[in-house]
Amino acid sequence: MVLHIRSLGSGSSGNALLLDTGNAAIVIDCGVGVRALANGLAASGRSLRELDAVFLTHEHGDHVRSLPNAVRAGVRLAATAGTARAAGVPSHLWEEVRVGRECRVGGLTITPLRVSHDAAEPCGYHVRSDDAAITVVTDIGCGDEALDEFLAASDLIVLEANHDEAMLRQGPYPAHLKRRVLSDVGHLSNADCGRLLLRALNGTGRSRTIWLAHLSQTNNRPPLARDTVARALAAAGTPHEVVPLARHGHEPLWRCGDRPSVAVQMPLLLS
Repeated sequence: MVLHIRSLGSGSSGNALLLDTGNAAIVIDCGVGVRALANGLAASGRSLRELDAVFLTHEHGDHVRSLPNAVRAGVRLAATAGTARAAGVPSHLWEEVRVGRECRVGGLTITPLRVSHDAAEPCGYHVRSDDAAITVVTDIGCGDEALDEFLAASDLIVLEANHDEAMLRQGPYPAHLKRRVLSDVGHLSNADCGRLLLRALNGTGRSRTIWLAHLSQTNNRPPLARDTVARALAAAGTPHEVVPLARHGHEPLWRCGDRPSVAVQMPLLLS
């Protein structure tokens, strides 16, 4: 049983993440289109009907776009009560999750985490196998200190770095949307992502792989997100691998036992 994790898409066009031990497979969110979901699962030798469960973080469209397909396939759907109501999850497929209460699927232990976002009852997830741990927080307006222990216990961290604040403030979004993104129930900036990671990982003394999730196509750039977070983490004294996730496709792939590639330890400064 070797845990491997594959991104199936990240951003406002759709979010999904496959976690597969070989004996059990779950998806966190199913916000990509059904064809992209099928292609991503097939890349790991899986199909939608073979999933043990889909865990939902919240009801926004970019996290539940393929939910009707999961329902038709009869896949078990795990979500908070608020998310289940808001997303219209059928009661016969729904299994409730509660913040702080562990549940198990196969060899995976899953703990829902409280997050701040403008949804009915959003959550992130901390997932443990026998050999590895991962924390997934893709939509969050501010970094709660309660997340620190889960981030510090993780080998792979999937954390939102949605926007560069200067790009957002100077960009084309209307004022009300800028206020929403910048609010404590909006989205995490590159700088805030870096600060949250530094606070959680400082002094822990081992390298992690960090996937930057939910990058804005309008108010961010992958190199800028990577450099901002890497620059913040440089103060921790331990190099970490920082990888901005692609909006489309089914890469990257992380396997339990992979050592973080830290050849680029310092940020590449942008002109």
